[in-house]
Amino acid sequence: MKFTLIKKNETNGLRVTTRNIRLVMQRMKSRKPGCHEVYPGVEMRKCADGSLTAIRQNGIIVLTISEVDPVDLAKVKQAAMILPTTIAAFAGVDRRSVKLLVGYMSENGELPPDEATADTLAAAAYEQAVVAYGRVTDKSIIREQPSTRMHFTMPHDEQPIMNPEAIPLSLGKFGTMTLLLINFLNSRWHFRFNTIMGYTEYKLKHIDASWQPVDDRTTNSLTMAARLSGLDAWDKDIKRYVQSGMIQSFNPIEDFLGNARQKWDGKTDHIGQLARTVPCDVPQWEGWFRKWLLYMVAQWLGRTHQYGNSVAPLLISEQGNNKSTFCRRLLPDSLQWGYNDNLIISEKKQTLQAMSQFLLINLDEFNQISPSIQEGFLKNVIQLARVKSKRPYGRHVEDFPRLASFIATTNEPSVLTDASGNRRFIGIRLTGAIDLSQPIDYEGLYGQAVRCIEQGERYWFNDQEVREIMAHNRQFQVKPPTEQWFNECFAIATDESEGQWLTSAAIFGSIRREIGSSFHGNLVAFGRILSHMEGLHQKHSNIGKVYLVRRKH
Repeated sequence: MKFTLIKKNETNGLRVTTRNIRLVMQRMKSRKPGCHEVYPGVEMRKCADGSLTAIRQNGIIVLTISEVDPVDLAKVKQAAMILPTTIAAFAGVDRRSVKLLVGYMSENGELPPDEATADTLAAAAYEQAVVAYGRVTDKSIIREQPSTRMHFTMPHDEQPIMNPEAIPLSLGKFGTMTLLLINFLNSRWHFRFNTIMGYTEYKLKHIDASWQPVDDRTTNSLTMAARLSGLDAWDKDIKRYVQSGMIQSFNPIEDFLGNARQKWDGKTDHIGQLARTVPCDVPQWEGWFRKWLLYMVAQWLGRTHQYGNSVAPLLISEQGNNKSTFCRRLLPDSLQWGYNDNLIISEKKQTLQAMSQFLLINLDEFNQISPSIQEGFLKNVIQLARVKSKRPYGRHVEDFPRLASFIATTNEPSVLTDASGNRRFIGIRLTGAIDLSQPIDYEGLYGQAVRCIEQGERYWFNDQEVREIMAHNRQFQVKPPTEQWFNECFAIATDESEGQWLTSAAIFGSIRREIGSSFHGNLVAFGRILSHMEGLHQKHSNIGKVYLVRRKH
């Protein structure tokens, strides 16, 4: 297969050459634009009288996608290549359009034998292609007169895309029926493939309807509607279409953040304003909240690699101070699908799935989470950057980037149980009700977050900040019974003149003898409590680790 290249010479004559597609693509990368007119659908030669005659038909039409922002050229080209009928995709000479080369053939699988037949088939192929590529790229296709001599001006594109294994459009009865079915579906419903949820969604056109997943019941309803309209359609035909690459992909997070990014004025501190609606006596709160929110957005943008957002604000107060409402209001209406406040954290499979599909998980009534879950499963998953789970309607476990960040609320001040140091939560005791009187400028808030991340602002906590958080959280730590028994029998000694060095086993045994049968504890867990007890001096000796304590009795 060879394309025809035509260039006018100085005497206004035509210089006609033929080149294969690979060489044409190579010329696009290196040549200045505008040097040739390229005819991909036909191989021609110049006659003695200066006219052009076709010697071979290639079965290719040219589509032009218009009004493409230069920054989106690569994205549109990639979208067009989803369809297996795309031979090549490249920028137009104006750098604001994309040219597509699409193959076609007759019903019997042959290329057209002559130019008249080719023109007829090209017209039919063009109508199918306009519908298909308009859907998959979500862009306008410039309407042109289809023919075998459709051509374009040689552009300059350093990254044209070519698929030598492209499958031509078949233009028989089945192709026509498929086109009618696609036209029928798109005349009544909008479709999009939600890349976050991993399924196709639909909604009725011309009414204010919400997007819903296409499930088996929906497929059957669409099939019946098509058959009642006179189309010979089956559920498998509908499924093939709605589950194909012809459905435009949609990422709701990218859509929202992309719009928000343009709306921040570069000055107003929306993040700080939101943090200050939470009344507390913690000077670091505003800075801690800022880092947490930036990390949440960075996670949505896929900026996290080794660890996820491993810190969560924990709002503490009696009921009626708007804690849960504040958490819910952190997401705008368009992202409320990503909010979850009824997750049963002990259900490990459900939790992992939620972390890949939701944006913000509120651990409401945090005090009801058992110490074993706090110190085990939750402590582990909150730092994950990726999770393995099964999509809704999916059949296999897959590896997904984590999306969800955590926030928590509780009415109880003593809720943290990790004896090794509570670094995963930021306990904030409210001094009053959270102020909900002002609406949140979500575009400004998240636009500021995106721009700050792009400008390199640090959104993770460094070692010093982690130590500050751990020290701050000691006031919210649950003291286990064994530590309370320790305080009954021993005190922390400041120097050796007032105390003695004892092993954890010696201290444990002494408490058991003094308290009696009411004392219950585990020596290993008790040793872990001692090793993290604030102010307790410890050292290694020839009998193991020892602690400087003073007996009270």
